[in-house]
Amino acid sequence: MKMLTACIIVLVVMGISNITQAKTLEEYITEAEDYQKSGNLEQALILMEEAVEKYPDSSNAYVYSGLYAGMQAGQSQDYMEAGRLIEKSFTLFDRAVALDSLNPFAHFYRGLMGVNVPEFLGKLEGGIYNLEFLIRINEDSPEKVSDDIIISAYDLLGMGYKKKGEKENAKLAWEKVLELAPGTELAESAEENINRLFPEATKESQSTEEKKIEGPTITMLKEKIEKEPDNPSLLLDLGKAYINVENYKKAEEALKKSISIDSSNVETYKYLAFALGGIAGKGYDERIYDNTNFLANIAFGVMQTLDRAFLLAPDDIELRLLRGIVGVQMPFFVGKLEQGIDDLNIVIESDVHDSTKAEALYWLGAAYQKKAMTYWIDVVSRYSDSRAAQLVFDGICPSVKHVDLLNYQTPFLVIDFVLGFRDELAPQTGVWIEDEKNNFIKTIYVSGFSGFAKEKQINLPQWSSSSEFADVDAVTEASIDLGHHIYVWDFKDNSGKEVKQGNYIIKVEVSYWPSMKYQSVSAPIKLGKKEERTVVEEGNLIPYLEVKYFP
Repeated sequence: MKMLTACIIVLVVMGISNITQAKTLEEYITEAEDYQKSGNLEQALILMEEAVEKYPDSSNAYVYSGLYAGMQAGQSQDYMEAGRLIEKSFTLFDRAVALDSLNPFAHFYRGLMGVNVPEFLGKLEGGIYNLEFLIRINEDSPEKVSDDIIISAYDLLGMGYKKKGEKENAKLAWEKVLELAPGTELAESAEENINRLFPEATKESQSTEEKKIEGPTITMLKEKIEKEPDNPSLLLDLGKAYINVENYKKAEEALKKSISIDSSNVETYKYLAFALGGIAGKGYDERIYDNTNFLANIAFGVMQTLDRAFLLAPDDIELRLLRGIVGVQMPFFVGKLEQGIDDLNIVIESDVHDSTKAEALYWLGAAYQKKAMTYWIDVVSRYSDSRAAQLVFDGICPSVKHVDLLNYQTPFLVIDFVLGFRDELAPQTGVWIEDEKNNFIKTIYVSGFSGFAKEKQINLPQWSSSSEFADVDAVTEASIDLGHHIYVWDFKDNSGKEVKQGNYIIKVEVSYWPSMKYQSVSAPIKLGKKEERTVVEEGNLIPYLEVKYFP
């Protein structure tokens, strides 16, 4: 009996000890915040997952778990892992809202994520709803939501409405930021966003010159549509007419409206895919500063459009060929390469004309070439120090050509380099000049995405830090890829003034995705009275850089 009593006493004491040592939810949240501030998001998420297990009925436990999962997704360089973490984040936020539908933090962070993740993930509508609901909570119970969160919510709503194309709503949201937080950086940003959304040029009516470009056919169709605004056939004809004059944005608007009225016309979907392809074909431009995912969204939009058309007409062999070709052309992350191969094989096995089969065979070859490169990219990404990786570089590195001096008049400086690797996407590349003290002189070339996205998404850290994006629009061009490239410097600096003779450094930087391969090289050169030449041969991504000065 004494033994039993002693055991009971020990168990009671142990139970009391465990109770006193158990963490409160607030302690979990505070400790996780400390990990997050120190940059250890992984440990912050692990800790909040433990909090969820301990406090499964707490909405805030799920909120903070979702927050750190989303933050980890934003830092992940692995596209698939980022997608997994994003879905996990929204699942946790959904649970938080289910446990407490009036939890302002749940609505705020879910709204923040919904507005910021790429649109093709389908979270934008829900994110806007959460932010609107948060504002209603604040109107009913102002004490529940801090002013900072409400101001941020209006700013995020502006972003969300803009992505949806609701310009007036975006303007109203950003005007609310100006009202609630005058003089702050957020207010300055809101004012800039409004100005970009409604530049003076777009407030004016359509100019006579634009009408001339549109031509009488479009003018006539628009007049008919004014009388019959819900006529899908007229809208389809208007979309075709805009495609003919290469106004793909207007074509997209007309065709989408036609589909909203009649979603059963396969032809409309085909032309919409063509219009979206026309928009994407222009490449990167200043639009990515406002939305770095705009081309990715178009890529997914094209495939969704063709998939919907296919559901309506699965036996349309022309549609099958079109979907196959587009599937092969799509970036790897759209995930339609295998579907494209299947479509093309079906076209080849059908009784279509030989010229159509030849086209399908060509694109099938392009598809398998793409698959082969995927294997090689995997080799250099996972086994970068292996002999096999070096074989990849040796196999795809182009031979070095040299500049024909007869094409240029002295004095000039030639920057001659090779990009020796090919990834799923063309790399981001920067070429620029610094003086011997590493002061920025001039950008010679920068790839489209980096040049237009600027600080919104930095892929070329050295160039970004050196140039600070000075005069970037003038030198931003389409992305270059595997091969030999030559640029000529005319000795003028960023402001257009001719530089003095002396020592300079020519720099080339390249960054690949998704392999995350990166290299930068530098070549010093002296500008003086004598001819100078510097050659740098190091690494595999920029295996050759030659700089020649001709006085």
